[in-house]
Amino acid sequence: MRAWLSWLVLFCALGTPALGVTVEKVPRPPRGTWTVDHTSTRVLTQETKAEVNRIGTELNERGLGQLSVVVVDTTSGRPSREFALDLFNRWGIGHAGRDDGVLLFVALGDRKAEIILGDGVDGPADEEASDAVMAESVVPGFKRRDPNSAVLQGARGLKALLENSSLNNPNAASPSPESPPSTDAVADTSAPGFTPEPEVYQPEEESSVPSGLGLFAGGAGVLGAAGLAGRAVYRRRPRKCVACGNPRVRLDERDDDAHLDKGQRLEESMGSVDYDVWWCDPCEDAIVDRYGALFTSRVRCDKCNYVTVKKTSRTLRTATYDHGGEVEVTRNCHHCHHTSKSRHSTPRRTRSSSSSSSRSGSSFGGGRSSGGGSSGSW
Repeated sequence: MRAWLSWLVLFCALGTPALGVTVEKVPRPPRGTWTVDHTSTRVLTQETKAEVNRIGTELNERGLGQLSVVVVDTTSGRPSREFALDLFNRWGIGHAGRDDGVLLFVALGDRKAEIILGDGVDGPADEEASDAVMAESVVPGFKRRDPNSAVLQGARGLKALLENSSLNNPNAASPSPESPPSTDAVADTSAPGFTPEPEVYQPEEESSVPSGLGLFAGGAGVLGAAGLAGRAVYRRRPRKCVACGNPRVRLDERDDDAHLDKGQRLEESMGSVDYDVWWCDPCEDAIVDRYGALFTSRVRCDKCNYVTVKKTSRTLRTATYDHGGEVEVTRNCHHCHHTSKSRHSTPRRTRSSSSSSSRSGSSFGGGRSSGGGSSGSW
């Protein structure tokens, strides 16, 4: 017990410096640059940053949109999706009125990546392209422990997303008709008399945290890190087979798939749930332990019960400084293909003198996002 406590104190002491990052503390990139490496080890090379900055400048000068890449150590226990969206809107990535910004955000120590799309480039085709960039470029690069390749390939993929977006190709052919609707009932939101659900989207406004709360937040971060460490140790504790008494072996990610069903394998590939399979060779018996991701953009399906639902949003009416807006949210299960739609109101935009003045030192033009994009983990 004494050894465990000593290890825990050392872990907390060493981890504390990386726990203090907040959205407000992430430095805004200087005008003409689009990359921020706020990690303690400065993981991105000068060549990587130069190439991302070149891509961002080209997109901006061509009027196609604005791309930014931000890498931090950790979000201090705050959900990475929430952190990235707050950062996007605080900086105003994209051009005002077009909302054509894209952010690739990475929390390296948390093993999380987020792609945030501006409201002007978050249509269904853009969402699919975002998913592809995350699944085929960003996550594989980090799994190979090559963050520079992950960031470069991700930036190039998002450049193609902006170039091919419907916003920049208004005369392109319309997308193919939607697949036939499922047999499950879906509310006809266009029918006369339709009443939107009484749910209101509330994107976080910029705010400053009172200095008196800093110590409390830091302490909470340390406790959260200790809890994660304890969870990892408990998860990998040795198991014995009840039937024969022999120790079980924890299978690797490749071998454990043989003992998971299709829905479970899909959950793992989406990063919403992770499964451990413990095998007893003499008994040829396996037990499966389920560990839900602490932070994920996927939600549980009401029909098949797997955490394989992706939510996408489509702006029906853009919020302005004079009136609120409206978005249509589509929930699609990638396992059973159950689909549902709903409409929600968004608050009107508010002017902030502090955000306007702080934005003047960067190249960002005041874009907004309602949260469309993709999430990944490794």
